[in-house]
Amino acid sequence: MHVICARDQLAEAMNLVSSIVNQRSTNPITQNVLLIADKNGLEVRATDLDLSLKRTLTEVDTKKPGKCLVQASLVGGLLKDIRSDTVEFKADGNTVELKAGRDRFELTSADPDEFPKLPEVDGKGELKLKGSDFVMAIRRVGRSIAQEKGRYALNGVLLEPHKNAIEFCGTDGRRLGFTKVSAKGAKIDYQVIVPAKGYNLISKVIGAGEDDVSLKVSENRIVALVDGTEVGALLVEGQFPDYRAVIPGDLDKTLTVNLEDFRLALSKTRHLTSVESQAVRLEISKGELTLRSRSPAQGQAEVKLEIDYDGEDVALGFDPQYILQGLEGFDTDKVTFEFKDKDTGAVMHAGDKDKFYYLVMPIDI
Repeated sequence: MHVICARDQLAEAMNLVSSIVNQRSTNPITQNVLLIADKNGLEVRATDLDLSLKRTLTEVDTKKPGKCLVQASLVGGLLKDIRSDTVEFKADGNTVELKAGRDRFELTSADPDEFPKLPEVDGKGELKLKGSDFVMAIRRVGRSIAQEKGRYALNGVLLEPHKNAIEFCGTDGRRLGFTKVSAKGAKIDYQVIVPAKGYNLISKVIGAGEDDVSLKVSENRIVALVDGTEVGALLVEGQFPDYRAVIPGDLDKTLTVNLEDFRLALSKTRHLTSVESQAVRLEISKGELTLRSRSPAQGQAEVKLEIDYDGEDVALGFDPQYILQGLEGFDTDKVTFEFKDKDTGAVMHAGDKDKFYYLVMPIDI
Protein backbone atom coordinates (compact mmCIF):
# COMPACT_ATOMS: atom_id res chain seq x y z
CA MET A 1 0.00 0.00 0.00
CA HIS A 2 1.15 3.51 -0.83
CA VAL A 3 -1.11 6.50 -0.27
CA ILE A 4 -0.92 10.26 0.29
CA CYS A 5 -3.79 11.93 2.13
CA ALA A 6 -4.79 15.25 3.68
CA ARG A 7 -3.55 15.45 7.26
CA ASP A 8 -6.61 17.31 8.58
CA GLN A 9 -9.04 14.71 7.18
CA LEU A 10 -7.08 11.85 8.71
CA ALA A 11 -6.66 13.71 12.02
CA GLU A 12 -10.42 14.23 12.22
CA ALA A 13 -11.02 10.53 11.61
CA MET A 14 -8.45 9.58 14.26
CA ASN A 15 -10.17 11.89 16.74
CA LEU A 16 -13.35 9.84 16.27
CA VAL A 17 -11.34 6.63 16.57
CA SER A 18 -10.14 7.73 20.02
CA SER A 19 -13.72 7.26 21.26
CA ILE A 20 -13.49 3.56 20.40
CA VAL A 21 -9.97 2.26 20.86
CA ASN A 22 -9.21 0.97 24.35
CA GLN A 23 -5.49 0.75 25.03
CA ARG A 24 -6.16 -1.66 27.91
CA SER A 25 -8.09 -4.07 25.72
CA THR A 26 -7.27 -7.74 26.16
CA ASN A 27 -7.37 -8.04 22.36
CA PRO A 28 -4.27 -6.13 21.14
CA ILE A 29 -5.38 -6.12 17.50
CA THR A 30 -8.26 -3.77 18.36
CA GLN A 31 -5.76 -1.15 19.56
CA ASN A 32 -5.02 -0.54 15.88
CA VAL A 33 -6.85 1.10 13.02
CA LEU A 34 -7.12 -0.55 9.62
CA LEU A 35 -6.30 1.65 6.63
CA ILE A 36 -7.59 0.46 3.24
CA ALA A 37 -6.52 2.38 0.14
CA ASP A 38 -8.22 2.00 -3.25
CA LYS A 39 -9.38 4.14 -6.16
CA ASN A 40 -12.24 5.54 -4.05
CA GLY A 41 -9.98 6.94 -1.33
CA LEU A 42 -8.69 5.84 2.06
CA GLU A 43 -10.99 3.95 4.41
CA VAL A 44 -10.31 4.12 8.15
CA ARG A 45 -11.72 1.31 10.30
CA ALA A 46 -11.71 0.85 14.07
CA THR A 47 -13.55 -1.39 16.53
CA ASP A 48 -13.53 -2.57 20.14
CA LEU A 49 -15.93 -5.38 19.12
CA ASP A 50 -18.88 -3.58 20.78
CA LEU A 51 -18.48 -0.30 18.90
CA SER A 52 -17.15 0.25 15.39
CA LEU A 53 -16.42 3.08 12.97
CA LYS A 54 -15.75 3.21 9.25
CA ARG A 55 -14.96 6.51 7.50
CA THR A 56 -13.79 7.10 3.92
CA LEU A 57 -11.39 9.97 3.27
CA THR A 58 -11.68 11.60 -0.16
CA GLU A 59 -8.66 13.94 -0.30
CA VAL A 60 -6.40 11.04 -1.20
CA ASP A 61 -3.86 10.12 -3.86
CA THR A 62 -3.63 6.32 -4.01
CA LYS A 63 -0.29 5.33 -5.50
CA LYS A 64 -0.74 1.64 -4.76
CA PRO A 65 -3.95 0.03 -3.42
CA GLY A 66 -3.68 -2.11 -0.32
CA LYS A 67 -4.17 -2.13 3.42
CA CYS A 68 -2.19 -1.88 6.64
CA LEU A 69 -2.59 -1.71 10.41
CA VAL A 70 -1.25 1.19 12.48
CA GLN A 71 -1.46 1.74 16.21
CA ALA A 72 -4.31 4.16 16.85
CA SER A 73 -2.91 6.14 19.79
CA LEU A 74 0.52 6.46 18.19
CA VAL A 75 -0.70 7.76 14.83
CA GLY A 76 -3.31 9.97 16.50
CA GLY A 77 -0.62 11.53 18.69
CA LEU A 78 1.72 12.10 15.74
CA LEU A 79 -1.01 13.78 13.69
CA LYS A 80 -1.60 16.31 16.49
CA ASP A 81 2.03 17.42 16.24
CA ILE A 82 2.54 17.14 12.48
CA ARG A 83 2.08 20.44 10.63
CA SER A 84 2.42 19.21 7.06
CA ASP A 85 -0.69 19.52 4.87
CA THR A 86 -0.35 15.92 3.73
CA VAL A 87 0.90 12.64 5.17
CA GLU A 88 2.18 9.63 3.26
CA PHE A 89 1.83 5.98 4.21
CA LYS A 90 3.83 3.20 2.60
CA ALA A 91 3.38 -0.36 3.89
CA ASP A 92 5.94 -3.11 3.38
CA GLY A 93 5.47 -6.34 5.30
CA ASN A 94 5.42 -5.67 9.05
CA THR A 95 6.57 -2.06 8.65
CA VAL A 96 4.63 1.08 7.79
CA GLU A 97 6.53 4.20 6.80
CA LEU A 98 4.84 7.50 7.68
CA LYS A 99 6.24 10.62 6.01
CA ALA A 100 5.16 14.21 6.63
CA GLY A 101 7.25 16.91 4.97
CA ARG A 102 10.86 16.20 5.92
CA ASP A 103 9.83 13.98 8.86
CA ARG A 104 9.89 10.22 8.58
CA PHE A 105 8.57 7.61 11.01
CA GLU A 106 8.95 3.85 10.76
CA LEU A 107 6.09 2.07 12.54
CA THR A 108 5.89 -1.59 13.47
CA SER A 109 2.72 -3.17 12.10
CA ALA A 110 0.78 -6.43 12.19
CA ASP A 111 -1.10 -8.55 9.67
CA PRO A 112 -4.13 -6.52 8.51
CA ASP A 113 -6.03 -9.73 7.78
CA GLU A 114 -6.22 -10.35 11.55
CA PHE A 115 -8.33 -7.25 12.05
CA PRO A 116 -11.96 -8.12 12.95
CA LYS A 117 -14.61 -7.74 10.28
CA LEU A 118 -17.01 -4.90 10.97
CA PRO A 119 -20.65 -5.92 11.44
CA GLU A 120 -23.24 -5.39 8.76
CA VAL A 121 -26.97 -4.83 9.22
CA ASP A 122 -29.53 -5.15 6.42
CA GLY A 123 -31.88 -2.30 5.65
CA LYS A 124 -35.11 -4.01 6.73
CA GLY A 125 -35.25 -2.00 9.94
CA GLU A 126 -34.05 1.31 8.52
CA LEU A 127 -35.01 4.68 10.03
CA LYS A 128 -34.15 8.09 8.63
CA LEU A 129 -34.17 11.42 10.46
CA LYS A 130 -32.37 14.74 10.53
CA GLY A 131 -28.96 14.51 12.17
CA SER A 132 -29.68 17.67 14.16
CA ASP A 133 -32.85 16.06 15.54
CA PHE A 134 -30.88 13.01 16.68
CA VAL A 135 -28.32 15.21 18.46
CA MET A 136 -31.09 17.24 20.11
CA ALA A 137 -32.91 14.10 21.25
CA ILE A 138 -29.76 12.68 22.84
CA ARG A 139 -29.05 16.02 24.55
CA ARG A 140 -32.53 15.88 26.06
CA VAL A 141 -32.60 12.29 27.29
CA GLY A 142 -29.04 10.92 27.25
CA ARG A 143 -28.09 12.32 30.67
CA SER A 144 -30.98 10.48 32.32
CA ILE A 145 -29.72 6.92 31.86
CA ALA A 146 -28.34 4.86 34.74
CA GLN A 147 -24.61 5.37 35.23
CA GLU A 148 -24.10 2.32 37.45
CA LYS A 149 -23.07 -0.75 35.49
CA GLY A 150 -25.39 -3.69 35.83
CA ARG A 151 -28.62 -1.75 35.44
CA TYR A 152 -28.91 -3.48 32.05
CA ALA A 153 -31.73 -1.91 30.02
CA LEU A 154 -31.42 1.35 31.97
CA ASN A 155 -27.81 1.72 30.76
CA GLY A 156 -29.01 3.00 27.39
CA VAL A 157 -31.56 5.16 25.56
CA LEU A 158 -34.70 3.53 24.20
CA LEU A 159 -35.64 4.33 20.58
CA GLU A 160 -39.26 3.57 19.70
CA PRO A 161 -40.18 4.05 16.02
CA HIS A 162 -43.74 5.14 15.29
CA LYS A 163 -45.53 6.42 12.21
CA ASN A 164 -43.48 9.39 10.96
CA ALA A 165 -41.66 9.73 14.31
CA ILE A 166 -39.17 8.21 16.76
CA GLU A 167 -39.59 8.48 20.52
CA PHE A 168 -36.46 8.61 22.69
CA CYS A 169 -36.47 7.81 26.41
CA GLY A 170 -33.78 7.55 29.07
CA THR A 171 -34.24 6.87 32.78
CA ASP A 172 -32.39 5.67 35.86
CA GLY A 173 -35.49 5.30 38.03
CA ARG A 174 -35.02 8.70 39.71
CA ARG A 175 -35.46 10.94 36.67
CA LEU A 176 -36.66 10.40 33.11
CA GLY A 177 -36.29 12.25 29.83
CA PHE A 178 -38.66 11.80 26.88
CA THR A 179 -38.71 13.43 23.45
CA LYS A 180 -40.21 12.75 20.03
CA VAL A 181 -38.78 13.79 16.64
CA SER A 182 -39.94 13.40 13.05
CA ALA A 183 -38.58 10.39 11.16
CA LYS A 184 -39.31 7.94 8.37
CA GLY A 185 -38.98 4.19 8.47
CA ALA A 186 -40.47 0.78 9.04
CA LYS A 187 -42.15 -0.40 12.23
CA ILE A 188 -39.86 -2.45 14.48
CA ASP A 189 -41.21 -5.24 16.70
CA TYR A 190 -38.31 -5.35 19.18
CA GLN A 191 -36.79 -2.87 21.59
CA VAL A 192 -33.86 -0.76 20.44
CA ILE A 193 -31.77 0.34 23.45
CA VAL A 194 -28.63 2.21 22.37
CA PRO A 195 -25.65 2.38 24.80
CA ALA A 196 -24.09 5.71 25.76
CA LYS A 197 -20.88 5.03 23.85
CA GLY A 198 -22.92 4.35 20.73
CA TYR A 199 -25.20 7.38 20.72
CA ASN A 200 -22.41 9.70 21.86
CA LEU A 201 -20.22 8.63 18.93
CA ILE A 202 -23.12 9.01 16.47
CA SER A 203 -23.75 12.51 17.83
CA LYS A 204 -20.05 13.30 17.54
CA VAL A 205 -19.98 12.20 13.91
CA ILE A 206 -23.07 14.30 13.13
CA GLY A 207 -21.63 17.35 14.90
CA ALA A 208 -23.26 20.63 13.91
CA GLY A 209 -23.92 19.45 10.36
CA GLU A 210 -27.27 19.34 8.59
CA ASP A 211 -26.87 15.85 7.11
CA ASP A 212 -29.57 13.24 7.60
CA VAL A 213 -28.74 10.09 9.54
CA SER A 214 -29.85 6.61 8.51
CA LEU A 215 -30.25 4.11 11.36
CA LYS A 216 -30.21 0.45 10.36
CA VAL A 217 -31.23 -1.81 13.22
CA SER A 218 -31.45 -5.49 13.99
CA GLU A 219 -32.36 -7.24 17.23
CA ASN A 220 -28.84 -6.84 18.66
CA ARG A 221 -27.13 -4.04 16.73
CA ILE A 222 -27.57 -0.56 15.31
CA VAL A 223 -25.57 0.94 12.44
CA ALA A 224 -25.75 4.68 11.74
CA LEU A 225 -24.79 6.14 8.36
CA VAL A 226 -23.88 9.83 8.29
CA ASP A 227 -22.39 11.41 5.16
CA GLY A 228 -20.11 8.49 4.30
CA THR A 229 -19.27 7.57 7.91
CA GLU A 230 -20.60 4.38 9.47
CA VAL A 231 -20.94 3.84 13.22
CA GLY A 232 -22.01 0.44 14.59
CA ALA A 233 -22.93 -0.48 18.18
CA LEU A 234 -24.21 -3.52 20.00
CA LEU A 235 -27.60 -2.81 21.56
CA VAL A 236 -28.11 -2.99 25.31
CA GLU A 237 -29.68 -6.26 26.40
CA GLY A 238 -32.70 -6.39 28.68
CA GLN A 239 -36.30 -5.21 28.85
CA PHE A 240 -36.83 -1.46 29.10
CA PRO A 241 -39.52 -0.70 31.70
CA ASP A 242 -42.97 0.62 30.82
CA TYR A 243 -41.99 4.19 31.56
CA ARG A 244 -45.40 5.58 30.63
CA ALA A 245 -46.89 3.81 33.64
CA VAL A 246 -44.84 5.96 36.04
CA ILE A 247 -45.75 9.32 34.50
CA PRO A 248 -48.22 10.91 36.94
CA GLY A 249 -51.47 12.02 35.38
CA ASP A 250 -52.86 13.97 38.31
CA LEU A 251 -50.37 16.83 38.70
CA ASP A 252 -52.63 19.60 39.98
CA LYS A 253 -50.16 22.47 40.47
CA THR A 254 -48.21 24.39 37.84
CA LEU A 255 -45.62 27.15 37.97
CA THR A 256 -43.75 28.91 35.18
CA VAL A 257 -40.27 30.30 35.70
CA ASN A 258 -37.54 31.95 33.66
CA LEU A 259 -35.20 29.12 32.72
CA GLU A 260 -31.94 31.00 33.20
CA ASP A 261 -33.07 32.42 36.57
CA PHE A 262 -34.04 28.93 37.70
CA ARG A 263 -30.75 27.46 36.52
CA LEU A 264 -28.68 30.10 38.32
CA ALA A 265 -30.67 29.72 41.53
CA LEU A 266 -30.14 25.96 41.52
CA SER A 267 -26.43 26.39 40.79
CA LYS A 268 -26.01 28.83 43.68
CA THR A 269 -27.78 26.67 46.24
CA ARG A 270 -26.06 23.51 45.02
CA HIS A 271 -22.74 24.88 46.33
CA LEU A 272 -24.06 24.57 49.88
CA THR A 273 -25.26 21.00 49.81
CA SER A 274 -23.42 18.14 51.47
CA VAL A 275 -22.18 14.82 50.20
CA GLU A 276 -24.64 13.11 52.53
CA SER A 277 -27.56 15.26 51.39
CA GLN A 278 -27.49 16.46 47.79
CA ALA A 279 -30.79 18.26 48.28
CA VAL A 280 -32.29 21.68 47.66
CA ARG A 281 -35.61 22.66 49.24
CA LEU A 282 -38.05 24.42 46.92
CA GLU A 283 -40.55 26.54 48.83
CA ILE A 284 -43.28 27.48 46.36
CA SER A 285 -45.72 30.29 47.14
CA LYS A 286 -47.76 32.83 45.19
CA GLY A 287 -45.42 34.66 42.82
CA GLU A 288 -42.23 33.52 44.55
CA LEU A 289 -39.91 30.53 44.70
CA THR A 290 -37.43 30.24 47.56
CA LEU A 291 -34.58 27.75 47.26
CA ARG A 292 -32.78 26.65 50.43
CA SER A 293 -29.84 24.35 51.01
CA ARG A 294 -27.63 23.48 53.95
CA SER A 295 -24.19 22.01 54.48
CA PRO A 296 -23.18 21.14 58.06
CA ALA A 297 -19.57 21.97 57.29
CA GLN A 298 -20.01 25.06 55.09
CA GLY A 299 -23.25 26.83 55.96
CA GLN A 300 -26.57 27.44 54.24
CA ALA A 301 -28.09 29.27 51.27
CA GLU A 302 -31.34 31.05 50.49
CA VAL A 303 -32.12 32.24 46.96
CA LYS A 304 -35.42 33.83 45.87
CA LEU A 305 -36.85 34.40 42.39
CA GLU A 306 -40.12 35.44 40.82
CA ILE A 307 -42.42 32.84 39.32
CA ASP A 308 -45.87 32.67 37.80
CA TYR A 309 -47.83 30.68 40.41
CA ASP A 310 -51.15 31.27 42.17
CA GLY A 311 -51.67 28.06 44.14
CA GLU A 312 -51.24 26.97 47.74
CA ASP A 313 -47.86 26.95 49.48
CA VAL A 314 -45.85 23.78 48.90
CA ALA A 315 -42.33 22.66 49.90
CA LEU A 316 -40.50 19.97 47.93
CA GLY A 317 -36.95 18.60 47.96
CA PHE A 318 -34.93 17.70 44.85
CA ASP A 319 -31.42 16.76 43.87
CA PRO A 320 -30.37 20.01 42.12
CA GLN A 321 -28.07 18.22 39.71
CA TYR A 322 -30.96 16.20 38.31
CA ILE A 323 -33.01 19.32 37.59
CA LEU A 324 -30.00 21.14 36.12
CA GLN A 325 -29.31 18.28 33.75
CA GLY A 326 -32.95 18.33 32.68
CA LEU A 327 -32.82 22.06 31.97
CA GLU A 328 -29.93 21.47 29.53
CA GLY A 329 -32.46 19.99 27.11
CA PHE A 330 -34.57 23.14 26.82
CA ASP A 331 -34.17 25.80 24.13
CA THR A 332 -36.82 28.15 25.55
CA ASP A 333 -36.74 31.22 27.82
CA LYS A 334 -39.28 29.75 30.24
CA VAL A 335 -39.99 26.33 31.64
CA THR A 336 -43.22 24.96 33.09
CA PHE A 337 -42.95 22.91 36.28
CA GLU A 338 -45.91 20.63 37.08
CA PHE A 339 -46.09 18.99 40.50
CA LYS A 340 -48.40 17.63 43.21
CA ASP A 341 -46.73 16.70 46.50
CA LYS A 342 -43.53 15.36 48.07
CA ASP A 343 -44.33 11.78 47.03
CA THR A 344 -45.10 12.40 43.33
CA GLY A 345 -42.71 13.03 40.48
CA ALA A 346 -42.62 16.55 39.02
CA VAL A 347 -42.60 17.15 35.26
CA MET A 348 -40.81 19.96 33.42
CA HIS A 349 -41.75 20.93 29.87
CA ALA A 350 -41.89 23.88 27.50
CA GLY A 351 -45.60 23.78 26.78
CA ASP A 352 -45.82 20.66 24.59
CA LYS A 353 -45.34 17.49 26.62
CA ASP A 354 -46.03 15.37 23.53
CA LYS A 355 -42.67 16.47 22.13
CA PHE A 356 -40.49 16.78 25.24
CA TYR A 357 -40.78 16.40 28.98
CA TYR A 358 -38.44 15.68 31.86
CA LEU A 359 -39.59 13.97 35.06
CA VAL A 360 -37.69 14.13 38.33
CA MET A 361 -38.60 12.43 41.60
CA PRO A 362 -38.59 14.47 44.82
CA ILE A 363 -36.43 13.43 47.79
CA ASP A 364 -36.88 13.71 51.53
CA ILE A 365 -35.63 16.94 53.07
